[in-house]
Amino acid sequence: MRSALFVDFDNVYTGLRSLSPAYADTFAANPSRWMAWLTDALQRPAGADGSAARRILVRRCYLNPVVYQRHRIGFSRAGFEIVDCPPMTKAGKTSTDIHMVLDIIDVLQASTRYDEFIVFSADADFTPVLRKLRREDRRTTIFAAGATSASYDASADLIVDLDAFIHDALGFDDEEAARETPNLESLLAQAEGLVWETVDNADQPVPLPGLTKILATRIPALPATEWAGKGTFFALLKSLPLDPLRIDREENTLLDPRRLNGHANGTTAARVVMPSGSPNKSDPRQAAQVADQLSRLIADEVAESNRPIAVARLAQLARAEFPGIEVTWLGHGSWKKLLESLRPPHVKIVWQQLAGWALDPDRHTLDLAAAGTVAHVSAADSARAAKVSRLLEAVDLPLLEPAKYRAQLEALSMALDDQPYVLTNVTKSMRDHCQRLGQPVSREQCLRLLRTLVYDGFNPEADPHGFEDLVAMTCGVIVSACDREGVPVDDADRFELLQWMTDQEAEAVE
Repeated sequence: MRSALFVDFDNVYTGLRSLSPAYADTFAANPSRWMAWLTDALQRPAGADGSAARRILVRRCYLNPVVYQRHRIGFSRAGFEIVDCPPMTKAGKTSTDIHMVLDIIDVLQASTRYDEFIVFSADADFTPVLRKLRREDRRTTIFAAGATSASYDASADLIVDLDAFIHDALGFDDEEAARETPNLESLLAQAEGLVWETVDNADQPVPLPGLTKILATRIPALPATEWAGKGTFFALLKSLPLDPLRIDREENTLLDPRRLNGHANGTTAARVVMPSGSPNKSDPRQAAQVADQLSRLIADEVAESNRPIAVARLAQLARAEFPGIEVTWLGHGSWKKLLESLRPPHVKIVWQQLAGWALDPDRHTLDLAAAGTVAHVSAADSARAAKVSRLLEAVDLPLLEPAKYRAQLEALSMALDDQPYVLTNVTKSMRDHCQRLGQPVSREQCLRLLRTLVYDGFNPEADPHGFEDLVAMTCGVIVSACDREGVPVDDADRFELLQWMTDQEAEAVE
């Protein structure tokens, strides 16, 4: 597979340095090391020939020689063409993005066909060129050491995992981070549930890179366990019982052909319409018969499964077995209310983090805490949690319980008071403090929160870091991400977010 690599050095170096100077310096000093990882270990983008070796024929590094001249030597030794991008304005703005885009177009139009374009940058300005590459049937891979936009992520075929790059490509082994061994069957059940939930809530096909990011964010243990032991995200996806969902390789999406098949031809998605004679509550006898058949269907599915089944998947099975049932859900108004009205034998419905699973309590376990997707939300708080979850998704933070977010921010404040800023030491202190408070969180969750703040400009070594300062910073970062992603936020949302982060009971906003 012929590949072309374009490195926005200033962007990547700055992003890595915000996490740890050692990460940035290793990236700059020894490009040959991480280049070997790219060619030998990094998975191929979806739709690429998995058996073809990656050959990076074009290697270009774009850097500001005024600031980063000392780092040229490492890239020269690794065979890179170095493109100087000096400051063009008094504010220090360079023309790196313009140079990169023009070079990418030149390589696209070259006589040699390049199968894959690899872009090292978190700059969303590259979104249009990624989309052009997709239209030209080329595979795209991105690596971002910083906050990215949803549209940028969705425009790529493969997103290089930051933790994998730091640990595997740069060679940093966090020996102190004792990784728990999660239950792989539980992870698979959670992955299945989240895939169904995402597809079920989407009004268009779901981009696979975006789905990868959703799974990695909501279930951090998946990438940490090499996608529940399957090796790659695509292998995990293929292993899950997702019929009748289908992967559209041309568009690099996952879709439900019964609802969205029209997208394949560029037409409007067609919703299932209630046909005449479909089950509904206007005929009590028919509704009771359907409910009884549905109970048996659910019981049979759970009995045949060796792990919990996502409630969203059961909803799809119900639609397939009883076309049109979703119009009124037998008069209950929603699938959840209908499901709660049923009593399938040997089946227990467990609701966690706004998603549900059906399981046999004698045979199945659902260990959500081990997988990192904590935050049990009671039914009474589900509306509040849904509102906060919508805001957190804009910045790729998981829906943790309010007490856990408060504990993490308190722990971060104390850790920065007690010791010099070293990323691994600070996240370890955060985790340990939360455990002492009886609010256990994983090291990965602490890292995700701290990384989110750092990427948005927080300087742990210089900025105020009292608890109130960190709460204000966190809420500001989340609201800014919502503005960037087009998620509407009003005063009631801001108040709810503040209450959630400080573990305060919600009150009405006058």
